[in-house]
Amino acid sequence: MKIVNCVKRAWAIALILFVAGIVPGMASIRLTVDVPDKTRSMVVVVYQTTIVEIPLDENGHGSHLFENLPAVHANLYYGMDSKKFFMEDGDDIYVSFLGNNFKDQISFTVKNRPGKEKIFEYLNKTSILAPSDKDFALPFEEYVELIEKKEKASKKILKTWKLGKVSPLFEKIENARIHYALAQMFFMYPVGHVMMTGDTTYRPDSDYYKVIASCVKEDRKILGLKEYREVMKEAAYVLSTKGDKISDLYQKTLCEMEYFIDNLKDETVLQTLLTVLAIEQVEQYGIKGIDEMLTLYNTYVTDSLLRASFQEKYDVWDIIKPGKPSPDFIALDPSGKSYRLADFRGKYLYIDLWATWCGPCRREIPYLQQLEKEYEGKNITFLSLSTDASKTDWTEFLQSHEMGGVQLYIGAASKFQQLYNADGIPHFILLDTEGRIVEGNMLRPSSPDIRPYFDRLPGISGK
Repeated sequence: MKIVNCVKRAWAIALILFVAGIVPGMASIRLTVDVPDKTRSMVVVVYQTTIVEIPLDENGHGSHLFENLPAVHANLYYGMDSKKFFMEDGDDIYVSFLGNNFKDQISFTVKNRPGKEKIFEYLNKTSILAPSDKDFALPFEEYVELIEKKEKASKKILKTWKLGKVSPLFEKIENARIHYALAQMFFMYPVGHVMMTGDTTYRPDSDYYKVIASCVKEDRKILGLKEYREVMKEAAYVLSTKGDKISDLYQKTLCEMEYFIDNLKDETVLQTLLTVLAIEQVEQYGIKGIDEMLTLYNTYVTDSLLRASFQEKYDVWDIIKPGKPSPDFIALDPSGKSYRLADFRGKYLYIDLWATWCGPCRREIPYLQQLEKEYEGKNITFLSLSTDASKTDWTEFLQSHEMGGVQLYIGAASKFQQLYNADGIPHFILLDTEGRIVEGNMLRPSSPDIRPYFDRLPGISGK
């Protein structure tokens, strides 16, 4: 399931938009789920980049209160299957389905807002009419015309459903989502055109950059829309580099920030997008080596509430700077014996935060096992901490799979995981022999650079 690699930034971004006065108000949203013949221990809700696990009790009942959340498109996952839905302020949503027939037998209602099941039906029976891969072979002028036709047709379908009578806010957001979702296709054209035509001499011309520039619109009313923010960021990158590829993601962030500073006039849009970029950079990669970004941010973002929202994220990473003592944890082995960080002092500690339901986590297991074999007898311990909501799911997995290293259960949403800002899993951490942080966001076992990194550690070969 691809969602597990996402970084949980949506709540922070929603808060930014709220304090900036862009979101008119954020109320609570209640979601209740009933699966009388459950075949899984939880359902998962994904919105923007946030993942929320909702455990199901023995009767298949689960509930979650989303607080400080603006109107948002979301996905409800049950195993690998999913359904789309829409949440807005004050919704009291009830979902029920059969555990062995999630796709076909599902009931979706909003108790306090009758008729919103029609939005659920629209989202799961229609899709935005996007061009196909073969359309990249078209000359760019024709490709632009095709995108415009697709947008017009998609908006006509939306209008035919008459969802504005059910939720005017949804219809407004959906119209904007259609426009910016299709605008994202322009950024794919240069690579797609070369792949479809085989013309390796193709380079974007002035007409291409004019279309990209037309995507840059300062509209504070839709800053809460992920598709809008992504188009603005990608347009900033394309227009500032004009074909020069930047592989370093930090440098890409700087390019985007500098473009916004030079070209945006609306202070609310400018300061909000700069704050979003800064938070995304810090949450994904930490605070090491970001002096230039901080200079730009501290110069051009003056709104005290926006600065406070960024500082909150910065301070979390400051706790886990390299060289500082690691936060502690309490974890259990399969027999119920508890362990703490102090129990692993004396050796380097490579920690894997993972879960049995996480596909990317499981794909790292063979690479991790190979590392364990290669570094057996050396001065390093390999520790896997399960973040499963259900300990039973973890123990059953261990019983049916041959696992190496030290296997412990820490549970979902532990303080340890939160302090490391490890909302996306798998997440790896490296500590030194005294429990101090070497890397709070360490290379994965599958990385070709991890062995050279380990081999450079002082005393790694010692007993």
